[in-house]
Amino acid sequence: MPIVIIGGVTAVGKTSTAKRLKDLYNWDYIEADEFHSKSNIDKMTAGTALTDEDRLPWLQVLHEQLKKYLLTNRSCIMTCSALKKSYRQILLTGSSDPNVKAQMPKEDFYIIILTLSRKVLHDRLFRRLHEHFMNPILLDSQLATLELSINQEDEPYTYIINCDNLSQDEVVHQIQMIIKR
Repeated sequence: MPIVIIGGVTAVGKTSTAKRLKDLYNWDYIEADEFHSKSNIDKMTAGTALTDEDRLPWLQVLHEQLKKYLLTNRSCIMTCSALKKSYRQILLTGSSDPNVKAQMPKEDFYIIILTLSRKVLHDRLFRRLHEHFMNPILLDSQLATLELSINQEDEPYTYIINCDNLSQDEVVHQIQMIIKR
């Protein structure tokens, strides 16, 4: 049973894409933002970028959520920025140590990182200014933090989709093709 994480920087379309897939497959949906601590949300609202230390407990909680699905052999789709390779390692293993082996079966575990041009992201952020806690000033810090996988051997469970010039249907179709491999 697939476990899919839709990642990328703020405003890239994680939530709308994940909800479309959730509806198509009737999978459970997990919004990672709902697991942030109040202090993390307060920081982001104020325009202060989170540190790795801020993110660690959040990522570990998300790993535990994913592990529940693995243990019950159920599929889910999660939205989570998963900006760095080390963050994706924590989601996969519960640890940032690259020597710790995956607890998630890589053949059923997919992290799909969506990308978009900075201008499109910026415009989206300002359109949803009153709908989300993420301060638009953090876009550049998220873009600077984003680490895309070097190649499929480096992170065999991570896929990158450049969403520039793609409709949402096309993005969803590309994800469906990845999951069917």
